Amino acid sequence: MNPIELRDRTSLRKSKSQRGAALITVLMISALLLTAGGALILTTSLAGTNSVDATAEMQAYYGAEAGIQSTLNVLRGNVMPNPLFVSNPSGSVAPQNKIDFTKALTSTTSNLASDPTTAGFPKRLSRWLTYNYTPSGVAYPDRVAISAGYNPLSGIAYSISVTDPDNTPLASQVPLRLIVTSTGYGPRGTRKTLSTLMTANGLDISVPAALVLRGHDDAATDATIDLGNSNAKTYSGVDNAGVEATKPSLAVSGHDVTTVQAAYASRPGTVADPKFKVLELPNDPAPAGTTTVPTPWFLKTANDARAFLAEAETFATKHGVVVSSLNGAAGTAAAPQFTFVNGDCHLDSGAGLLIVPGTLTTSGNPSFSGLILVLGQGRVVKSGGGNGDTLGAMMIARFGSTGGFLNPTFQVSGGGNSTLQYDSTAYRNSVVLSGPVVLGVVEK
Repeated sequence: MNPIELRDRTSLRKSKSQRGAALITVLMISALLLTAGGALILTTSLAGTNSVDATAEMQAYYGAEAGIQSTLNVLRGNVMPNPLFVSNPSGSVAPQNKIDFTKALTSTTSNLASDPTTAGFPKRLSRWLTYNYTPSGVAYPDRVAISAGYNPLSGIAYSISVTDPDNTPLASQVPLRLIVTSTGYGPRGTRKTLSTLMTANGLDISVPAALVLRGHDDAATDATIDLGNSNAKTYSGVDNAGVEATKPSLAVSGHDVTTVQAAYASRPGTVADPKFKVLELPNDPAPAGTTTVPTPWFLKTANDARAFLAEAETFATKHGVVVSSLNGAAGTAAAPQFTFVNGDCHLDSGAGLLIVPGTLTTSGNPSFSGLILVLGQGRVVKSGGGNGDTLGAMMIARFGSTGGFLNPTFQVSGGGNSTLQYDSTAYRNSVVLSGPVVLGVVEK
């Protein structure tokens, strides 16, 4: 074999070897490109799926929010039951057709008669909200559709349940709080749940005693306290409804302890035990040997009291009546009323929540069931004979448009029998008249 032929054969072998290496390289690069392309396609697909899921979940959240807002609209008295419980009088709404927490938590008034009555079936306000979608295999509409032509695969809806966190015995007490749980339904089976805690005591009024007198901020100027000059005037913190623990008959500021003790010294039997306790006030501490009770938030500072009055007038405008003065009754036992008297009040009788920034005077036989707040002029004067009972509580505080608390006045004179006694039922029936407010919302 000559040298030239040998060289050609060697070159041919090298060329074939290089072509094999190139093929392998191309295949490897192609595999990498295919892998990268597949990963890109997969990532894009997953991102699209996640985007669709996120949108569906957001729509379910909107459904839950819509359920909360619709329920608030019902509980604020803006929706009539369907069907009505009774026919409404011309130009007004019958009390039976007005929602309250008791009706919301009672199956026969919360739900339609066609709803299941089995134990555990939720109170869902179906008599007040329009449940209009019935899933396959279910005998009743189980949700309120928001979307026109609702379809679970593409639409939005919600369902509601209400519960009582305090397990209030509804036969004997008015519930003060409830939890509204709203389940929102979005496309593709997505769900979101929101729960809100509501209180019927919109003004957050607490009662530490049957009669409360908030004293002067200087911790020196005495309140004017005259409990009456006969043994026929009685004051008691024993719950007339027999439900709650006994409260003190009176609650006063620390520096007014000697004043209140002197007021009943000659007739100690007229004030039930415990006769008094001292309001917790940082700048007016309780004297040694006395015990304290929590001070309602609106009696802690005069600024709080002024803010309370402004808020109360706003609430009364929506849920009660506001008058410049009053000479007569403020509500009745059959129809308790939230009455805000933006001036003086001469009270004959009444029931409900009565707030008087002016002077409150009574004479004759004034009976009242509920809560009386005399905040502003802080002056209560009862005179004349006759009999009359105040069942619930009364709170008095004096203050002006600026500055701190001043000394209040509570004066009773004349003959006849009268009783001022704490009553938890009357208290609950009065504070709920201010209307419900939301305390908080949580997503579950």
